[in-house]
Amino acid sequence: MTLTSALAAANSGLATTSKRADIAAGNIANASTPGYVRRSLLVGEIILNGQGQGARVLGVERAQDTGLTRERRQAGASSARADIIASSYTELNRELGAPGDNTGLFAAYQTAETALRELSVTPESPALQNAGVNALNGLAMQFNEQSSLAQTQRVSADNAIARSVRSVNAALERIQSINGQIAGLGGQSGEIAALEDERGRILDTISGIIPIKIIEKDFGQIDITTAQGAFLLAGNVFELAFSPAGVIPPASRFGDASNILSGLFVGEQNLTPSTGGPFALNAGSLSGFFAVRDTIAPEFLDKLDSLAGDLVSRFSNNAIDPTNPDGAPGLFTDNGLALDPNNLSGLAGRLRLNAAIDPSQGGSAARLRDGLGATTIGPVGNADILNRVLDAFTNANNAPASSGLNGSFSSSELAAGFSSLIGEARLNADAIATTSLARASALADAELSLGGVDTDAEMQSLLLIEQAYAANARVIQTISDMLDILMQI
Repeated sequence: MTLTSALAAANSGLATTSKRADIAAGNIANASTPGYVRRSLLVGEIILNGQGQGARVLGVERAQDTGLTRERRQAGASSARADIIASSYTELNRELGAPGDNTGLFAAYQTAETALRELSVTPESPALQNAGVNALNGLAMQFNEQSSLAQTQRVSADNAIARSVRSVNAALERIQSINGQIAGLGGQSGEIAALEDERGRILDTISGIIPIKIIEKDFGQIDITTAQGAFLLAGNVFELAFSPAGVIPPASRFGDASNILSGLFVGEQNLTPSTGGPFALNAGSLSGFFAVRDTIAPEFLDKLDSLAGDLVSRFSNNAIDPTNPDGAPGLFTDNGLALDPNNLSGLAGRLRLNAAIDPSQGGSAARLRDGLGATTIGPVGNADILNRVLDAFTNANNAPASSGLNGSFSSSELAAGFSSLIGEARLNADAIATTSLARASALADAELSLGGVDTDAEMQSLLLIEQAYAANARVIQTISDMLDILMQI
């Protein structure tokens, strides 16, 4: 080897070693940066006329297993859906209450039954009359609050779908831009690794919202489809389309004649989860929000409305209260009207105590004892109507068809059964969410161990880089000394 070739080899060694140091320092600096993938330098030998002439940089490699990343994203999408569903059931179950709780619907049933029982023993007590009216009013208000909670969940889910759609569309536009930047760099620059990191972070965001597949293309570009094969990015962006409802009436259901609730589309392809079509989503947060809007909250409302209907119908028979005309509203009303069996949807939100016994509506609490249609004060110790009201409250009736229960139940038993159904659904949803999260976390840890930065290893690498740099510098110094000697001869 000539001095010239030796000098060239040492210079190339210094250049590659310097690049290695830059990459190692960058790895250490970004050890805690989310989405950062460890870099390593690809180095090749320079060959001229069959002779080695030093080292050259071939590129920068990212320590990534695309198969593992794909599995981790799929698991993350499943976990996102399960978490949203579990959160919905948890909120419903918490506000609904359970036997033994001091608040919630079941507690309101128990309070009303206790107040009626105490009043039937001492019907002449104005204090107990007012306590009975307050307890019954509290029961009606519990139905109103539970209905409002489920309706709020539906509207919130609908709005969340709209926000998620905007986020995905914006992310797709950004990935399209990054694709162009990567192609412009020609695949030969270390800057591509930073762009790929950014693209990876955006893909993680999208995959949590909607499950996706990545199709690798030439020059480092990618296309994106949903897990079911609908294209989201293929050179151009194919945007998700969704129209938020704003306000959702209690009776509205996805796919009904009102068309108030929008589905999710990419062009003509229907991605709406509940449709069961070939492109319907089955994971991701979007799927979870659709489940809350179209399944979980509506089913809760249907059961709640059936319980409200049972409560109204129990006290609508004028055999309980002879002073109340046939067909007139009973103790509980549909916003002041008698029950219409064909208009149960939304009844829980419209449930009201009869104004005749509600002092806040101009009524008299004494009518709880004397009858809704009483025009004069009856015998103060007469508890006949109260006893029949209490019997209606505690008698076992067949469970309403939409309640999800079978058999005969008293009012309180019906509420307890409803609470148990929601509690069981919450436990199942929690179990699925826990399992999904555990799998997603395990895959994320495996990916981190592969592509994350081990700062100790990087520091050791820097020590080796320093030694290599010093060795190449020593070669150059030696050649310089030799040339100086030759010049002196």
